[in-house]
Amino acid sequence: MIIDHPDGVGGQCTEQRSVCRMCHGGCGVIVQMRDGVVSELKGDPASPASEGFFCTKGKASLELLTHPARLTEPLLRRGDKHIAMPWDEALDMAAHRIGEQIARHGAESVVLSQGTDRNYQEWVFRFANTLGTPNVLGPAHVCFYPRVMASILTCGGFTFCDYEGEPEVIILWGSNKLHTHSDGLIGVKLAKALHRGARLVVIDPRANDQTRRADLWLQIRPGSDGALALGMLHVMIKEGWYDAGFVAGHTDGFAELAEHVRGYDPQRVAELTGLDAGQVVALASAYGQAKRACIEAGTGLSQNENAFSTLRSICILSALSGNLDAPGGDVLWDLLPVDGRRSFPLAEQLAPEQQAKRLGGGAYPVLSMAGWAHPDAVWDAMLDAQPYAVKTLLNFGSNLPMVYADAQRVHRALRGLEFHMTCDLFMTPTAQLADLVLPVGSWLERDQIVEFNAYLAPRRKLAQVGQCRSDEEIILGLAQRLGLGQHFWPDLEAALDHKLAGIGHTWTSFKQHGPIANTPHYRKYATQGFRTRSGRVNLLHAGLPRMGGDALPQYRPGEDLPDGHFRMSSAHSRNFYNSEYRQLDSLRKREPLPRVQIHPQAAAALGIAAGDWVLVRSATGSARFCAELCDGVATDVVYVAPSWWYPEEEGADNWQRSNANMLTGRAARASEMGTSNFRNVAVQLEKIEKDDSHAQ
Repeated sequence: MIIDHPDGVGGQCTEQRSVCRMCHGGCGVIVQMRDGVVSELKGDPASPASEGFFCTKGKASLELLTHPARLTEPLLRRGDKHIAMPWDEALDMAAHRIGEQIARHGAESVVLSQGTDRNYQEWVFRFANTLGTPNVLGPAHVCFYPRVMASILTCGGFTFCDYEGEPEVIILWGSNKLHTHSDGLIGVKLAKALHRGARLVVIDPRANDQTRRADLWLQIRPGSDGALALGMLHVMIKEGWYDAGFVAGHTDGFAELAEHVRGYDPQRVAELTGLDAGQVVALASAYGQAKRACIEAGTGLSQNENAFSTLRSICILSALSGNLDAPGGDVLWDLLPVDGRRSFPLAEQLAPEQQAKRLGGGAYPVLSMAGWAHPDAVWDAMLDAQPYAVKTLLNFGSNLPMVYADAQRVHRALRGLEFHMTCDLFMTPTAQLADLVLPVGSWLERDQIVEFNAYLAPRRKLAQVGQCRSDEEIILGLAQRLGLGQHFWPDLEAALDHKLAGIGHTWTSFKQHGPIANTPHYRKYATQGFRTRSGRVNLLHAGLPRMGGDALPQYRPGEDLPDGHFRMSSAHSRNFYNSEYRQLDSLRKREPLPRVQIHPQAAAALGIAAGDWVLVRSATGSARFCAELCDGVATDVVYVAPSWWYPEEEGADNWQRSNANMLTGRAARASEMGTSNFRNVAVQLEKIEKDDSHAQ
């Protein structure tokens, strides 16, 4: 594999500042160049987000850049093989097939799919909206969008913890913030707040580094967080631990909320959550009586059927306590005036009659309001042509059977497509099924505007692997061929110039300038109100019942755990990023096998020892994992490694053998967003012989 450097990058030894994207975090990085070639990476102390922090995944970026298994040229599938073809021919063919499908079946028959956002999400949506398809598929329903939509419908915006605003109490709720990072918010800010004396409260079913340093740890039953949030509201209202002035001046529905949560007394909540009643009161006291407090709600809360209501309740907690948009609380951030996440998608270009065709929109209108199709509805359309046929998939960076529930159904759906294009760095299980595979670059091979809540920064293209292109460049090439040029630009630099015009920069000047901090402004509601129709916080949302939801947050308990079963959950790995990076030796050595964590007492009862291979079965399917004994989980709970596959192996089953989504099923109807249940799945365990696992 030949690695060249782009024109204009040279000299014996130089340094360039950029932004890592090996995970969501967006840490600042200094890229050292020797003779125009990337030679070393280190954390950037001047980064407004990471302050020099740089994790093991970031340090593996060079390994990713030069990995011998990287895709380096467009590939066309012929039978069971993929053969190389030139870029122009590949894009011409893709555009022809897309146009052909639209002419025959309508634009809605084309689904655009993206994986965890690599800062090109708004590009995918712009392409879909101008193409005329309402169907953009992504992990929104199990990632941040339950929280995004719960916040928007409650208080009109999305909040972030103000760790630099001197919080007295920090609640990490379903979030392992010190090990895994959300957009632009790195654990270093949390660590510094704790060092300054903030009290730490952790709500998590599993012990971790954070629970060991916490002032209070609530080892909650997986999936029962919504009951705990309603219980906190009950105690805070009963004891008067809320900001009465804020409630009277800036909220609607307090009387109805107070009546609604009367039934969630500490004893009932304890029964629903597996906690003690005293812990519920202690949690409400610590939060409700703090002068400044924030709640970091992680994706652990977004992966069961109660996700939307749970996150609505947490937003309401922030409002009642007076911490909403307040120093040290949960701040509503305004983005800088670039053409980005809010405006760049051109949602207005999608005709109303096409919007009405969004797959899953009728069943899950809150998800549809955010612009996303629901995956279960997409698979139905692919497999059963219901409510209409989907024949084409344009996939940007998503390994679908590894990340969506009911993996076998996902795989069957992909196999039946008439045209499937995937853009990725490696030949993943998804790419193996594609008719056309287009090679894309890593973060070191991209020019991008990094738009986070706290800052805006340039990501610079500093390397070129083979013929790889960025996803944005692929979208530009397809848009020109499909007659959408009026909505796009002749090249990427022109597009970046356009996006930056609102802050008076071009791409060239922005690269020279570097990161721009976005300073928070507190209590904006005092002069502007909240961005809701009433200008107030919707404790009760009268419009949600019209969308199939609940005016007040609800909690619906799952089914009782059958005898002989465990509650299965999972957690993000600090070594991988969803299904990515298992090819990288430095990271794989840290986590060589897919693990199932079991309490020693429960394992002994089944004759399972550490290192044994275990077959995990659910009502949907089965998968194999290596046993790890862990006294930090409850005796009726197990944790499995998510999104696992074996890129080093060839064969038809390397994607399913240890895939946690062989165990998950269709979304429960109770959620406004159709959130899949990843956090409370009933499973059984069985010790199996090592030779049966084939996973060595």
